[in-house]
Amino acid sequence: MLFVLLLIASGWGPIETSLHKAGHFAEVSTSDWEPTNVWLKSSECAQRQGAWLALCRDDGKLVAITELALGDDLGHALLLDLWAIASDRAASLVDVARLNIGLNILGFVVLASFLFATGSYIAAIAFTILGPTIYFGWIGVSPHWSFIGMTSVAAVLPMAIAGKEYRFLSRKLGIAYVALGLFGLSIAVLVREAVGLMGIVTALGTIILVVTRRQCKRRQYRRLLVVGLLALLTSAAPRLAPAVRDVFFTVQPSGRVGRHGFSDILYMGLGAVPNSLGISYADDIARKAAERIDPKVVYCSWKYFKIMWRLYFDKVSSQPAEVTRIYIEKARRILADRILDSAPPLAVVLLLALALVLGATAFGLWSRIGYSQGLLLGGAALVIICLFVVQAILATPDRLYSMPMGPALLMLAGVSAEFVGRSALLLRVAEVRRSSPDDLAD
Repeated sequence: MLFVLLLIASGWGPIETSLHKAGHFAEVSTSDWEPTNVWLKSSECAQRQGAWLALCRDDGKLVAITELALGDDLGHALLLDLWAIASDRAASLVDVARLNIGLNILGFVVLASFLFATGSYIAAIAFTILGPTIYFGWIGVSPHWSFIGMTSVAAVLPMAIAGKEYRFLSRKLGIAYVALGLFGLSIAVLVREAVGLMGIVTALGTIILVVTRRQCKRRQYRRLLVVGLLALLTSAAPRLAPAVRDVFFTVQPSGRVGRHGFSDILYMGLGAVPNSLGISYADDIARKAAERIDPKVVYCSWKYFKIMWRLYFDKVSSQPAEVTRIYIEKARRILADRILDSAPPLAVVLLLALALVLGATAFGLWSRIGYSQGLLLGGAALVIICLFVVQAILATPDRLYSMPMGPALLMLAGVSAEFVGRSALLLRVAEVRRSSPDDLAD
């Protein structure tokens, strides 16, 4: 109850402020982020005809939203459409901003509660007090503002699997957080597929490690395999939502893919820093490059992405030295970035965190201070950060796409504070025992 009160006390003010700021978008009719305007058109169609992820033509027929939402994740459009159907009111830019806030609230509450559930109390309190600045410090109507919350919920499943295995969570809490993690992965894959895939890959890796451990101890692992299968199935969420729509409505199909591609991002990523390849990080550059191969190719179609794979590997194979230099430069930029204005450069954070995790593990300090869950939480935070570093190297080191690792940085800070606090307390107790054994005996 005290933790819930702390959660409300620390989060209520920033949330209320961000909701107030969201109301300012009532004075704006269109968004600078073009896909957002497509979401609003789709919500109008959803209100009129009850079809989600669709656009209404003047003749009353439906066309898939991918006809205008080019290479866009479907999560925001789907949630806004369902809201329009339920409320019988088309969404506005205010609703988009509130949706972003709601997704971040979900991530903040879930991750903070998980820290507390594992018994990492100092880290949970620090996260709860400092978290609102990160989760609600930004407000906007592009999808980027919700990626912090989606990263948080995507990280829960692998941590819940490990937490349940090593008994940092009770059986009931373990089951609850595994279920919540699967739900969170489904939402994350829809809202930001790259973030969702990070969570899926990490969850599968965790399951493999746990299964290997159980095999050595001859314990059953069938339920883990079911969880792994369900985690894999969450990746189908971007296909499932349009498929269910098509069962109930007659929607004119689009030749474009209704999800983010990766090949064009890899190609454009070569232009995220100055280079001699003649590439820049812009959609038009990728589109024009594909059209030089096939002038009739449909932008964001399967054929388009296939051409982009070919172009990307052509650059890698023909100019490996320049490609390597580009990736090294992007690595340097992301590691030099603070991500959070109050934090040191990311390279410093990683070095200090690795020194703590590896040193404490080598000397068995986690168990000696009664904080074995700190290894799980610190290790999970490091994995999240490293995955975003890889994303920055392959795509772009722009902070707009790397800021979702902010909660992981807070987790590291909280785990470090708890490690120091528990160690200091243990040393103090040992000192008291040495100085006054007779008093303690009495």
